[in-house]
Amino acid sequence: MESTDQGFQIKRFHPDSHAAHEALVMGAHRDDHYIFLLQETGFSKGMIDFHFFTLKENAVLFILPGQVHSYLETQVGTTGWFVAMDSDLIPEALRSVLEDPLLMRKPFAGAATDIAGLTQCLWLVHTLHAQRNSVYSRQAIHSLLTSFVAMVAGLYDQRRPSTVEKGPRPQAIAREFRKLLAHEYKRLKSPADYAGVLHLSAPYLNEAVKEVTGFTVSHWIQQEIVLEAKRLLYHSPCSVKEIAYQLGYEDHTYFSRLFKKAVGKTPGSFRGHYRK
Repeated sequence: MESTDQGFQIKRFHPDSHAAHEALVMGAHRDDHYIFLLQETGFSKGMIDFHFFTLKENAVLFILPGQVHSYLETQVGTTGWFVAMDSDLIPEALRSVLEDPLLMRKPFAGAATDIAGLTQCLWLVHTLHAQRNSVYSRQAIHSLLTSFVAMVAGLYDQRRPSTVEKGPRPQAIAREFRKLLAHEYKRLKSPADYAGVLHLSAPYLNEAVKEVTGFTVSHWIQQEIVLEAKRLLYHSPCSVKEIAYQLGYEDHTYFSRLFKKAVGKTPGSFRGHYRK
C-alpha cells in the first residue's frame, strides 16, 4: 500500500484519470487493511467474498481486511474516492461497528447530503496529503480520516436489520458468538465448543442465535469455514489437503465432503471454476 509511512492511501477518480481507473480494475486479491469506496457518479462493478456488487451514484462501500475482492468494471467518467487504511488508524470502537457480524455490509446508497459530508472530508485529506509539510498536517489528516470512518460507520449502523424486536440478551449472545466464531473457527468446530467458551448451554446458544439471525449455530460454523476455504482455494497455491489442515481438519477427505455439501462443488471444481 502506498503511503505506508502514514498508514493510508487516498486516490481521487475523475473523468480524466484513466490510469487510476485501470489500476482499480484488477484481479481478485485480499489485503491486510481496510478499503473504503465512495462513488459520487458513474457505475462500477466488483466482487467481495464471491458476492457481486454494483455501485452507482452516491454510494459507499467498505471492504474488511482479509476479504477476497476484485474490481471488475469501472465506467470511464466515474467520479469518487478510494481510501485504504491500516487497522491501527481506526479506533477500536469504530472497528467493532465495521466488523459487527450482524451488520449488512452491502453497498450503501446514501443521501446527497451524507455523501457531500464524506466528500468534503476526503477533499481536505487529499489537499493536506499533497502538501506533506508538517507533523500538524499529518495529525489533521489522521483526525479527518477518523471522522470519515465514523461517518461511514454511522451510516451503516443506521441500516442495521430491524428484525422483530429481540431482547438485548439474544442480540448480545448472537453478536458475541459471531465474534468468537470469526477468531476461533479453525479450532472450535461444534456448537458445544462455542457454548462452553461463552458459558452457556448449547441449546440456549442455538436458540438465541437462531432467533436473531434466522440460522443455527451449526450453519454459521459451516459458513465461516467454507468462506475461508473459498478464499484460500482462490487466492493461495496450497493444495486441498494443505487447506484442510490450515482450517483444522486432519482428514482432508472429510473436509472435501463438507465443502461439497455446502457449495455443491468439490474444492477442486470450485478452484477451477473461479480461476478460469
